[in-house]
Amino acid sequence: MSMLVVPLVGPFHRRFPRYNAVTVLEGLKAAEPATILTSAVPPGGFADPAWRDVEEPALDPVVTWASRRGVAVEGVGEPSPDPAAQADFARYLQDSERAVPALAAVREAESELADLLGSALDLSRIHDALLPVLAKLHEARLEAFGDGPGSDWMEERADRMMEHLAASKVDGAALLVPVDHWASLTSRLDAAGVAWHPLREVAPSEEARVRALLDVALAGESDEPAALLEALAEVQTPEARLAEAEVLLRFGEVEEALARVRTASTMDFVEPAWLPGWLLARLGQLADVTGARDEALRAYRGALALTWVPSVAREAAEAGLQEPFTLPSAEGDA
Repeated sequence: MSMLVVPLVGPFHRRFPRYNAVTVLEGLKAAEPATILTSAVPPGGFADPAWRDVEEPALDPVVTWASRRGVAVEGVGEPSPDPAAQADFARYLQDSERAVPALAAVREAESELADLLGSALDLSRIHDALLPVLAKLHEARLEAFGDGPGSDWMEERADRMMEHLAASKVDGAALLVPVDHWASLTSRLDAAGVAWHPLREVAPSEEARVRALLDVALAGESDEPAALLEALAEVQTPEARLAEAEVLLRFGEVEEALARVRTASTMDFVEPAWLPGWLLARLGQLADVTGARDEALRAYRGALALTWVPSVAREAAEAGLQEPFTLPSAEGDA
């Protein structure tokens, strides 16, 4: 029995150009798994479009590709019983003198993690550096707090994940694992005698380069907006037009930003799954800013009529229906 185990780095896929959502997908394509499993989603979770609320941007393109290829995708995760408990627990301990030594060990590991996440990691650095630091952090939490709110009940949850795995077709599968789950799950795979192997790094493709370009533009982290806009102009997709609009909006070019979003709205903007909701919500906001209230209302209603909308876009559309959107700052950050 063997399986491929693939690390998911959550929102950092958008900040790691050498390990972005396309890189993950291309690695899986090369591996040709018989089944795709993930601990990011619970059993049966893919039946509800709300699974996309999980902050794992690499999952959506994988699921889309797998469904087109007839490859089964199953969730084997075990959700946290209280996602806010770990942060609440840490704040509570800050007021306890007895907890100071324990917190010091945890904070040392957290500092190492922060330093790593400040750089753009590729797959080899994720395996060689990030995952060991996360394992060290998890061990520090377990030693200090036990398996409970301080560790997000990860050991108990990992036991349940293994039960879910036992009910799935593991042989020849690819298991996509959020890095927070990695140490606990892989140690159990070893104990169960599962011969797992890591994802192989693939050469950067043009599609991966474009994904990195879009990620930079949508995150607003470029120091050279003119060069970024020039590069985006070469990409003929609605997401690229939205990315152009976001760059322009940060520099107060509202009319030009609206023109780009309007262009995107005339294109086939079905994918990626987050795009329709966010594009329509942004169209509504920019229309509001320019005084086109009727257009804005149509866009907001269109966003809310979709089967699934990212929470940020839903909130923006709901707020826009209540009162016209206005830019909160000169930079246009919404």
